[in-house]
Amino acid sequence: MADTLLGGIAINEVLVDPNGALNFDTDGNGVAEATDEFVELVNTSSSAIDISGLELWDAGAGNYFTFPPGTVLQPGGHALVQTGVGAGGSLPATGPDDWAFDAGRGTAVFNNTGDNIIVYDPANDEYIAATYNGDTPDDPTAGAAGYSGFSATATQSGSGEDMGNDTDGESLQRGWNLSEFFTSGEPTPADTNICFLGGTLFDTPTGPRAVEDLAPGDLINTLDHGPQPVTWVYAQPWTPQQVAQRPTRAPVVIAQGALGNGLPRRALRVSQHHRIMVQGPIAARMFGASEVLVAAKHLTALPGVTIELPKREIAYHHVMLGAHQVLLAEGLPAESLYLGRETIRAIPQEGLREISALLGLSLPALLTQTPRPARQFARGHRARSLIERHSKNAKPLAGQSSAA
Repeated sequence: MADTLLGGIAINEVLVDPNGALNFDTDGNGVAEATDEFVELVNTSSSAIDISGLELWDAGAGNYFTFPPGTVLQPGGHALVQTGVGAGGSLPATGPDDWAFDAGRGTAVFNNTGDNIIVYDPANDEYIAATYNGDTPDDPTAGAAGYSGFSATATQSGSGEDMGNDTDGESLQRGWNLSEFFTSGEPTPADTNICFLGGTLFDTPTGPRAVEDLAPGDLINTLDHGPQPVTWVYAQPWTPQQVAQRPTRAPVVIAQGALGNGLPRRALRVSQHHRIMVQGPIAARMFGASEVLVAAKHLTALPGVTIELPKREIAYHHVMLGAHQVLLAEGLPAESLYLGRETIRAIPQEGLREISALLGLSLPALLTQTPRPARQFARGHRARSLIERHSKNAKPLAGQSSAA
């Protein structure tokens, strides 16, 4: 289990180095820079916890942030601290159960080659610690190496956690079982769903079928390998109140014809992290491949693509095949469930056990596998740039020849 303070506060996610192939721009000012790094705490308990006065410490920077009075974290809520919001930027949007803070620094805190993350509770004189990239655990009570002023009598809660090795532009994230960290494809300050909303029609050998009517063994058309059997399906309902509490749960609505060439054939609703295939020469020039997969949330720069707060309960449906495939949802090429680290974090434990049995894998093997994607993933600022260029040049994103 996670090392915690105050009966449930744990380190949940750390973005060590925003720069890299995936460049992650936390504050949205158009530049991925060192101060876009962040640390996020989570309340793993079933009760609200007041984290006012908790302190973040670093060997090089000392006590670089203290949570202000009135910072109460609800069950499952997150508290993100960005090292420094750049000019023209703003803190990431949060729901009512989440917080985001600016540490106000102009330079990086985290050492990219390896460091310790220390969270100290002065009221109870105890701390939790985590390391990454193989760094040696620090003893902050010794007062050395930047810990001048740290309590010499503080005790450590837990034995310290190893978050593993980061990839530049990606974050280290705690998994569903609270005891392991994973590197994800893209930082995710809140929970995610990789799925389709109920009512979505898929192309099948017998004609269009609604996603909620699909069952394991049913055949569904794929772009590359013809009809393939569905391996696993799972539905996750959310009430309007739950969506309002965590806006990242709200669906992206792609209006009929919004991506060009009459696609999608009807309005398509998917989760924000669900990937849609973008085709054409702009993708070829930027990525060396004429077809790439882009998270739906990046399409909102286009006319006819919006994020919708539902007024009634919605249900997201996972559709998994034996391998990652491109399906035709309302005629639009879109991915099947991709069992990457980010997706695994969003699937309940019982679902992961079921998937493990279906695939003939042990649960540890499922958690550490790296499936082969059906297409290259376009991420972060490069994905946004791709969509902006399509919009600027009024180029369709779908329904084109691969050789276009």
